[in-house]
Amino acid sequence: MGGNIMSRSPMLGARLRRLRKDRGLTQVKLAEILGISPSYLNMIEHNDRPLTVSLLLKLSEALGVDLRDFSAGDEVRIKSDLEEALSDPMFGGTRPSAAELDEFVTSVPDICRSFLRLYRSYRNSREDVEALTDKLASSPYLVASSHSVRTLLTSVRSFSEILLDNIDLAAAERQQFLGIVVDGTEKLTLQVDELLRFITGENLDNLLDSRTPAEEVGDFTERNDNFFDDLDRRAESLRAEIGMETVGLFSRLSEVLRDRFGIEVETSGAGDGNRGGAVMPAVRLEPGPGGAGGRLIVRDDLALPSLRFHLARETGRRAAADLIDTWVGEAELSPASEDLCRDYLAEYFAAAVLMPYDAFLDRARAYRYDVERLSQAFGVSLEQACRRLATLRRPGEEGVRFHFLRIDGAGNVFRRVPGSGLPIPRFAGICPRWNVHAASGRPGTVDAQVLQLADGSAYLSVAFGQRRPGSGYNAPDGSYALALGCRLEDAGELVYSGGLDLTRSETFLPVGVTCRLCERTDCAQRAHPTLIHAVERGPSASDKPALKTARKQAASLSD
Repeated sequence: MGGNIMSRSPMLGARLRRLRKDRGLTQVKLAEILGISPSYLNMIEHNDRPLTVSLLLKLSEALGVDLRDFSAGDEVRIKSDLEEALSDPMFGGTRPSAAELDEFVTSVPDICRSFLRLYRSYRNSREDVEALTDKLASSPYLVASSHSVRTLLTSVRSFSEILLDNIDLAAAERQQFLGIVVDGTEKLTLQVDELLRFITGENLDNLLDSRTPAEEVGDFTERNDNFFDDLDRRAESLRAEIGMETVGLFSRLSEVLRDRFGIEVETSGAGDGNRGGAVMPAVRLEPGPGGAGGRLIVRDDLALPSLRFHLARETGRRAAADLIDTWVGEAELSPASEDLCRDYLAEYFAAAVLMPYDAFLDRARAYRYDVERLSQAFGVSLEQACRRLATLRRPGEEGVRFHFLRIDGAGNVFRRVPGSGLPIPRFAGICPRWNVHAASGRPGTVDAQVLQLADGSAYLSVAFGQRRPGSGYNAPDGSYALALGCRLEDAGELVYSGGLDLTRSETFLPVGVTCRLCERTDCAQRAHPTLIHAVERGPSASDKPALKTARKQAASLSD
């Protein structure tokens, strides 16, 4: 089902319409090129019919279209981010229609990106101001420092007035008072500098930065639909060369690092070589003379899948260095984000070495995407298998399109890979009704549920409760949760759909994306009022407490 049909996104139809107009083609002429009727093309452009892979291939052959241009991931993400940003109370309930947003995003995507950068800057500034306010209001240091500044000011002013009012002071006495004034001003300067450093900290230096490095790299990977075919193929070649068997893969990767790159792999205890018994990082590279070769030291208490992954990642940094440098150059990232992007691409290569595209996709289909069986078959962790499933996007050989999430026990999103079409919030917390929240407190559990949004779209969500590997008895709670999901129409391909009625919407779990974008006003778990149709309806009883808070926030911003 997932191999020949593209995601039915309004962006794809709009993008096809824009391509046709840019080439000066009528619907009749383009329909003739594609071998379909003008009426069918019209339905595709209006998203009443899906744009299939076979039609995309014809576009590529006849018009020289790059298939990556028809990855809707970037524009879908922009639309989702715009909807979320416009839900902020500062916009007063502004709510463009879905059709208006589709047209806006496809017509002027650069303006949309600029708006989102501006909104991110506003959000970062507001968060910094709120943090600074809390810091100042609760700091005993500030109270003591303020007292010290006032005392010094009083002293300087008093002795300055003495000098001003008593012009007949003896020279020695005047010199003494001048020394007191100079000493006081020096102390005052130091005190003010210290106070300013305390107030500003490091946060305000970057007040106007619109994106963190993680956000910047995330945008880059989403623009490429989380798929890098040249890295996949380079990794497949290496895996075919060293052998497809899982057993012995650690030693084979160690040999590649030693023989090709002069790097000896060693294992070490978690506290070896560290003063005070501090735990060493999972991987530490000690470069050789002149930066060539060296030693790669990995902790011996890591799980075997982690050991393999670290070795595959370090191999990728070197075996695919040219490809990684090319991608980083094309990404046009800020200098602060480039190293993080290299890390991500090296991790992508590592996943492709451990789970080669064709072999992994074939096994995934045979296992009906059973993640636990896949992790066992390829000797990888559950999270590694989930993330790999979310990158199977090769045109003509595409797997089910998944989204992937990792959240901690507090609901913070640590990893987000869009792909299924389910909007994943960027600026706020995800809906508390998603089953991934409950799974975060139940390590070892698997929960499958159909989530239905207010617009009728539905997604199969599979949540896995996890505990951080290697957490000792006295270690802090390391529980977290993973979520893997797909569109309802693809759910039948997954083993997790067994026992679920995929035809009766009354059995689906009603959810939202985030509270401000959810129309379900009767939700007992609502944390904020919805801004959808806010002008058309009055607040419900469940909305009123959150609405009062939102109004106070909006009022404080306008003051």
